[in-house]
Amino acid sequence: MYLTGRLIGYLLMGIIVIPMRLIYGNKKFEIKNAENLKTLNGRSIFLASNHIKPRNRFLKLLSMPYDAYIGRAALKKLGYYSTALTSYDAGKRNKGSKLSKGEKIKELLIKGMIKSIDLIPLNRNETDPDTMRQLKVRLDAGNLGIGIFPEGTFFRGYRKNRKLHGGVAILAKRYELPILPIYIDAYNLNMPVTVSFGTPILNPKDSLEVSTIIRMEWNSLRNQIQNNRSNGISIENAEELVHA
Repeated sequence: MYLTGRLIGYLLMGIIVIPMRLIYGNKKFEIKNAENLKTLNGRSIFLASNHIKPRNRFLKLLSMPYDAYIGRAALKKLGYYSTALTSYDAGKRNKGSKLSKGEKIKELLIKGMIKSIDLIPLNRNETDPDTMRQLKVRLDAGNLGIGIFPEGTFFRGYRKNRKLHGGVAILAKRYELPILPIYIDAYNLNMPVTVSFGTPILNPKDSLEVSTIIRMEWNSLRNQIQNNRSNGISIENAEELVHA
C-alpha cells in the first residue's frame, strides 16, 4: 500500500504540486528583513510560519496551502531549499491503543503520497528511525529550511493571541538548529504579498518560551508591514521587490 501511495503521490506532484509552484511561486512578492536569514550563513533551520487558509474553493477542497509555495519561492531566492514535516497519522492516539487494519492501510497510503510530493512524513504516535535518519543527513548538508506551522492548521485571518504549538522547539533542540520566525502576509491575494523574516532563535529551549517569542516576532513583522502600507510604501516602490 505504501508503494501505491508513492505512485499516487507522483501523479499529484505532476498534476497539482508543480503547477501550484509555478502559479504561486511566481507571484510578485516583497521580501523584508532578508539579512536575518543571511546571518545564518547557510546553516539549516526550522521555519516557524503562520498558516493561511485558501479562499478559493478548489484549493480548500485539495487542502493546498498556497502560502507554502510563496514561502518556498522566497527562500529559494535567498539560496535555501525548503520542505516541511507533514503528519500522516489520524491524530494523537491514547497510549496503548492499536490501529485497525484499515487505519494501517490508510496511514501507509498517505505516507507514500507525502514522500512522493517532496515532503517529510511524520507519525506523531510512533518513532520512525529511517525518516529521522534521512532528515538529519539533509539538515547536516546545510541550506535547508524545514517548515513548521505552529498554529496547527490554517486560518483565513491572523490573530495575535492564537494558541501556538511547541513542536518546533522540540525538533530544534534535538537537532541543535536555530528557528527562524516567518510572517507571510498573503491573506488577501488581491493585495501586495510580503514575506518577512524575524530574528533567529539561536538556542531554543523551553517550548512555551519559544512559542511566546514566535508570536512576538509575528506580531512585530505584521505591524511593520501594516505601518509601511499606511505610510504609502507599496510593493511597486519597495527596495527589495523580487519576482521569484
